Amino acid sequence: MNMLLYWLVAFILYNIIYGASTWQLYKNAGRKAWEAFIPFYNFWIGLDLIKRPKWWIILFFTPIVAPIMWWVYWVDFGRSFGKRTWTDAILMVVTVGLYSFYLNYVEKPDYEGPEERKGTFIAALLFAVVLATLVHTWFIQPMVVPTGSMENTIKIGDALFVEKVSYGIRVPFTPIGIPFSEFINRKAYVDQARLPYMRLPGWRDLKANDIVVFNYPTDSAFDAIDRKDAYVKRLVGMPGDSIEFDNSVLKVNGKPFIPKKDAWVQHSYLVISKVPFSPQLMYENYGLLEGTDFGVIGRSDNQYTYIFKALTKSMAEDFKRNPNVISVDQKITPKGQKDERKYANGQIDSTYTIFPLDKNWNQDNYGPLYIPKKGDVVKLDKNSITQYYNIIKNYERNDLKIEGDKYWINGKETNQYEIKQDYFYMIGDNRNQSLDARFFGYVPEENIIGRPIFVWANMNGMFEPAPNKFIWSRFMTSINNDNPDKKSYGLYVLIALIAFFTWDYFRIKKKKAKEGNKN
Repeated sequence: MNMLLYWLVAFILYNIIYGASTWQLYKNAGRKAWEAFIPFYNFWIGLDLIKRPKWWIILFFTPIVAPIMWWVYWVDFGRSFGKRTWTDAILMVVTVGLYSFYLNYVEKPDYEGPEERKGTFIAALLFAVVLATLVHTWFIQPMVVPTGSMENTIKIGDALFVEKVSYGIRVPFTPIGIPFSEFINRKAYVDQARLPYMRLPGWRDLKANDIVVFNYPTDSAFDAIDRKDAYVKRLVGMPGDSIEFDNSVLKVNGKPFIPKKDAWVQHSYLVISKVPFSPQLMYENYGLLEGTDFGVIGRSDNQYTYIFKALTKSMAEDFKRNPNVISVDQKITPKGQKDERKYANGQIDSTYTIFPLDKNWNQDNYGPLYIPKKGDVVKLDKNSITQYYNIIKNYERNDLKIEGDKYWINGKETNQYEIKQDYFYMIGDNRNQSLDARFFGYVPEENIIGRPIFVWANMNGMFEPAPNKFIWSRFMTSINNDNPDKKSYGLYVLIALIAFFTWDYFRIKKKKAKEGNKN
């Protein structure tokens, strides 16, 4: 059944159930019985009966928030008919409102109207959860970076605010689930209730050099797109572009890719020195940790050979100017040597093997690879099928069967396929320590979440044994703004918070004074 048709049928059935369980109660409240069966109008009348704002009807159909609002509605509905005990409230919540059948046909209680509502901790907590869920789901999502694939553009432990609006808000695929369950248990959702891909209009298009947050496309642990791991990388290849790494130099359509000025593009280097490097100076000057970012791999009487996993060109030049350094050479995997990992049984581990699997490419010498765009008609043969397999079968959800050189899509034999959505190519700035599109391939448009706009804190001590548990200079800074001289807005945020709490304190004090005068 088509997903939209499924939801339409479900909505009609729910309205029938709603009307069947409340028509007598509506009559007891002085309304007409038929009003309980008319879609939307019945909820509008229900809100009037419980004396709640009419705009709540929007929240009843807002993904993730809707289940919470319906529980609140049914509890209030029962209370308006005199059912005000904890037992009644629990029965309403546990039965998802079906307790109203018992009230409608057995007890038939009189309408008493809503009781006088007083501010309680539970009400305040519920309001906070609903508000936070709305902001998190539809506008701004917090994210903490646990890996160094974008180091040092985005550092390990950076706590980001990811805005979801400018590219267009993506409607959740799994609308029924526990709020913030991606932080606790990503399986806490109703898998059978899914929505098709929908995105509200935004005011900007994705463009090369954007830092983008997206759902990891080949995450096999979850089939629902919005439950897959969230990754953050730099967008380097747009739909219709051709990507290539030539001895570690990234080229787009044959031209070197120029990152923004605040990007820390890093590569692996072999450094030979006459003396050992001081771990303390390496961390103080470059933020490099011994054992994590660099280490000795060879030693003789007069020289030490180090592997540095991630140095910028500027860092490498600093080492070259050091009189104790003998040589500094970028570590580049030669052409024809494939980046590949296999399981113990000899099978390829596709997560850590270069994409497409049949190419002898690696992180430093890769491509050229074409990035498909919506409307492209691609030819299917033994040289291209690994490139488009995930697109056809997994991302655009077709039935694909392969027998030798023959291909069947949705039961029809064909040698071509029309691409149904745009695809993007995402790369980490820490080029030799990034699990990115060179391994998982194209990122579908429907996987795009948003873009990070702000680093509100850094807690690198949570993820690596760093001397500094917090990097204070990272607090309240903007990212990807083409300005390498980062400015912290922490002082302004602190002033704003002090001003708000001062205003709130006097507001509450004034309100209590007025209430005291009335009494």
